[in-house]
This record gives sequence, C-alpha cells and structure tokens, in this order.
Amino acid sequence: MLSFQFTHSFAVMRICCIFGCTNNTNHPQKWRKQFCTIHNRVYGTCYCHPPFVLHPFPTVRSNPEGRLRWIKTVNRKNPDGTNWTPSSDDRICSKHFKDRDSTIQNPYPTKHLGYQKLPVSRESTPRQSVHERVAARPKPVVHALPKAEPDDHLETPPLDTPCDEQQELEGTPPYTPQLDHNYYFSCKCSEDCKCSGCIALHKENLMLQHKLQDLQGRTATDNLKTGDSLISSLTRTDEDVRRFTGLPNKATFVALSAYLSYLSPRAARIKYWVGIKTTTTPLVQRKPGKPSPKKTGPQRKLSTAEEFSLVLLKLKLNLPIYFLANLFSISQGLVSKILNTWIKFLSSELKALVFWPEKGVVWQSMPPDMKHKYRTLRCTIDCTEVFIERPRNLELQALTWSDYKHHNTVKFLVAISTNGMICFLSKAWVGRTSDQLITRESGFLNLIGPGDLILADRGFTIREDLMLRRAHLEIPPPSKGVEQMTRGDTMKTKKIANARIHVERAIGRMKIFQILQGTLPITMVPLVDDIIVICAAIANMQPPLVK
Repeated sequence: MLSFQFTHSFAVMRICCIFGCTNNTNHPQKWRKQFCTIHNRVYGTCYCHPPFVLHPFPTVRSNPEGRLRWIKTVNRKNPDGTNWTPSSDDRICSKHFKDRDSTIQNPYPTKHLGYQKLPVSRESTPRQSVHERVAARPKPVVHALPKAEPDDHLETPPLDTPCDEQQELEGTPPYTPQLDHNYYFSCKCSEDCKCSGCIALHKENLMLQHKLQDLQGRTATDNLKTGDSLISSLTRTDEDVRRFTGLPNKATFVALSAYLSYLSPRAARIKYWVGIKTTTTPLVQRKPGKPSPKKTGPQRKLSTAEEFSLVLLKLKLNLPIYFLANLFSISQGLVSKILNTWIKFLSSELKALVFWPEKGVVWQSMPPDMKHKYRTLRCTIDCTEVFIERPRNLELQALTWSDYKHHNTVKFLVAISTNGMICFLSKAWVGRTSDQLITRESGFLNLIGPGDLILADRGFTIREDLMLRRAHLEIPPPSKGVEQMTRGDTMKTKKIANARIHVERAIGRMKIFQILQGTLPITMVPLVDDIIVICAAIANMQPPLVK
C-alpha cells in the first residue's frame, strides 16, 4: 500500500480549556478588524486592550509545580475517566485570572472555572420540567413602606431574596433607608451570585458601559471635527492651502478670513436658499426702536468660516455631499442649502476681481516681448466647455450636445489681459452654440475701443464686427483645403500660437478646481455662472501668468 503524509500549513485554532468557556483565537482576530469609536480607527491599530488573552500552561521544565497546580485547578477528566493532561496548544484565557494574567500575587486561575461546589440534597427528588423550575423560582417581594412620622423609625420587612445562598435576616437591627422611593430591595449576595436580580443588574451595568463608550467615542469624533481644528488642519502649510482650497498660499487664506470678518454681519443674516416653491411667513411686527433679528429660523450649525471652507472644498476637490456632511457633522440637506446660498454670495462678492482694465494699465503690465510683437494688443479670447449630465429633455440634449467634445456641455467665453489676468467672462451657453454667436451676444464687443487688437482662434470669425468699431482681429491663416502652408503663413501661425498659449494656461488655472474638470450634476447647472466667476476670481489671486 502507498502511504501519504499530509503536512498542515494552516494555524491551529486554540480554545480556552476551561469547561464552558468558548474564547478562542478567532475572537481577537475579528475584534482587531472592528472600528474603535474612541480612537477613530480599527482596534488593530488603536491603543485599546483586547477583550482577552490566551495564556499557555507552564512547561514541565520551567515550572512543574505551577503546571500541576493549573491542571488541578482546571479539574477536567478524559471521556475514559483518566486524568486530563494539557497539550502544547491548550490555553486558559485571561478572564479566569484575577489580574488577567499569571502574576506573583495571583499566579493561578481562580475565576469562572466551570464548576461550583453546590450542596447535595440527601433526598432524591424527581426531575422537574423547565416550566416547573421557572415557576418555582423565588421572586423578590416589594413591600411598600408606611408613612412615618418625623420621630418614628421604619422597620424593614423581611424580603424573599432570590439568591441561592439565602442569608437569615433575623437578629439584624432595623434599617431606615434614606430613599426618595416608597419601596426598598436588598440582596446580600456573594461575589459570584447567579440570582435573577444580580444578573439583571449585571446586564444593565454592561449596557450602560457600552452607552458610555459610545458617547465617549462620539465626543472624541466631534472634538476632532470642530471648526477650528478642521480649518487649522486644512491650512497648516501653503501646500495644504493650494491642495484643499485652490488659494495660492496661506497668507491669501488669512487675508480672505480677515475679509470674512467684514462679511460676517451680512453673512450672518443670509437666509438659506431652499428652492423657488417655498412658503414665506409674514413679517413680524416689531416695536419701534427694536433692532431687527440677525436671521429668521433655527440657529446656524456652522460658523461663517466653516461654511466658507465647505464651499471651497466642494469647488476644489468636488467632494460628494455625503462626505461633506460627515466631515462637518451636519445633514446632507443642510450642505446643499449652504452650497446653493454661498456660491451665489461669493460670486457677488468676488466678481470685482474679474474686471476690464484700462488701456494705460494694459500697456504698463504688458511684457517686453509682447510689446515688440503686438503693441496695440488689448486681450486674447477663447471659449472653453464644461461637461454636464445629460438632461432628460430631448430638446435640451440636442442643444447641449457638443460635436467637438462628444458630450453634453456648457460653453463660455474667456478673455485675458496681456499679463494673463482674466478680464472678461461671459454667461454659460449650451454646448451647441458657436464661438461667433457667444462673442456677439455676450457684450464683449461693447468693451472694444478704436485701435484695439484682439487675438483669437480660427473659429472666431468676427472681423467685420471689430471693423465697425475700428478694431483689428489677429487669427491664424486658414488651412482648410490647403495641402501645404506657405512660409509666411507658417511663421504667422507660430507667432500667434506663441501669444495665444497664455489664454489656455489661464483656463487651466480655472480648471484646477475639479468641479469644472468632471461632469457637473444637472442640479448645479443653474449655478454654473457663479461657479465660473468664483474660480476665475481665485485664479486671478495667483501670481502673474506672463512676466
């Protein structure tokens, strides 16, 4: 016969050898993967102690007397009646030790050993059913205390204690309970009492301990999520400020925070936007001379600085609504109200950073290389698109479809000055709109004066519109239908491309905000004009693009 030898590479599961104890090595492994609400991490990486530890038996070589004492304490027998001997895999968990370990003062397991010395009745009684045993259990008797006069003493009536080891109450002096209740219960039990009253108290104690740990964990989490600590962690360094908010450095964030102190009186009176179809309450009649309230409705959950930081996080990182709600410990509905309100508010306050400069300012800020190439250059224009979700309306799907991007988009016009500052933004148009139509209808041509030079791409066929204003348009020569461009056209295309590249860089500064990089939800499309203004204003806070 062929004999096969199998080698087991898996670990052996060790179980506590005390009779009735089910603690094993799987319990701590599952416990390490659970989440600790106190330290806000999994138990395997926090500082909490495990629920129990499995201790091996002393070896024959190191401590033979202690090993025999442990075996005697376990008090187990084999099925054939012989004495039980532990193997190398047998363990005793820490719940059976007084100090949770074998110490010098308490080296042996003494708690919950699985057996108790119960008094044996000499008279054999027939075995009762479960229902009979439950019905025969003694129940505590609640006695109402009679009303006593101030000089009288109350005597405690005898109680039927539910303990197995009932103690005699006779001969004890009367006890006057100083309680506010009209009942009294006493149980003089031993340390390991198994009566129903003690078990109920033990369960209630465990439940209160779990509630306390849960509240402590929530308090620790709330302390970590406080506005001051959260804002300070987001603005610790200049790199953190650029990564989380899009602002150039920490000094700019501090300056905006100082500006928020100016905005606070007005920001505190802002009423959250909750939609068009809302019920408005009539104005409250106030007494003459009484100041107006700051804001109607419930008190704000977040401060002005926290709401401002929430909006910047949404614009820069495009975080989901549920993540922001969990980060600031508010509801998702409140996050939506804050975004809808603050995006409008910031757009109205920061739109002054996107302005049309005077000709003298443009000439002073023009780089030296640009002065030699285009002395009368006023601005460079281009259109960019932002992806949006596909509308359900078929007509809107057709209007927002962009053949260039092969997606549903919105399009807007961007103009930059000679130093790379964004000086004009149009309203958002559907993606099917041509660049020529956006330029004509956006009001951009009303800002052009006589002698101005505009750099643009081939798609901007607005030469006649500029000629009516005695301005000039510089676009690359057409290449459609031409097999090979002439030397002059090639040099002109290269010259214009070198000057037009800065408008692409300025648009790239705006699109560091990931809300413009991804697909804009259909619910935020009504806010796209304000989002573009905020992103352009923050982009203008950066150092000059062209030096």
